[in-house]
Amino acid sequence: MRHLGKKNNLALIKSALEHAYIKQDKIVLHHIYSLAQDKAVEQPENLTQRHFALMAKSTLYHLDYKLTTESIQHELIDYFFTIDIWQYYDLCLFFFVHNMINVEKLKPYINDILNQYLANKLSTVADNMVAPILIAFLESTIIQKNTAITKSLFLRLDFLNLFEQNMTFQTWLLFLRGLFENHKTKISDAYNIVISLHMTTPQKLFDHTQQYYQRLTRRD
Repeated sequence: MRHLGKKNNLALIKSALEHAYIKQDKIVLHHIYSLAQDKAVEQPENLTQRHFALMAKSTLYHLDYKLTTESIQHELIDYFFTIDIWQYYDLCLFFFVHNMINVEKLKPYINDILNQYLANKLSTVADNMVAPILIAFLESTIIQKNTAITKSLFLRLDFLNLFEQNMTFQTWLLFLRGLFENHKTKISDAYNIVISLHMTTPQKLFDHTQQYYQRLTRRD
């Protein structure tokens, strides 16, 4: 029963964080983080509650693409290091917290996730997290300007040709490639796809990512 509760709580916080992030609602994200952090403090032995608080913190940080402290980065890396086979819970945690961690530290783990997916070691429900994780991680490598990892991941994805029927994945890939290459036609094509298919969520997230990246490049 406790395992069932953990799954239900994960579904609730995952949904709440996704909706608040899409709306770029800092007030709601602060509220979710405050509630999650209070529970984590009340139950210091409960690692899941601690993870939920970090997921909320990272989603809040994602609004401005901030990295967290070295100690929290190490805490999460230490957890990922213990994983043998990636479970749905682990992948959700990775998806939500990776953006506040230096991507260089996560390189072995994104490779492990992809390798386990290719070797059919993941459960069906875990499989469904791989495409969004790859896109989110790719975005982080671009924002953090780790060109070597970005190029390496693009090359591997091109070689493997994964998720051909996944329109959301392919459109995100096109958009991020355009952003990385400063290729305006590719960015425009990605926007045209999401607009024509009424994919409002990717369009909002494209706007957020592109606006931040443009500010970032202007500062250089």
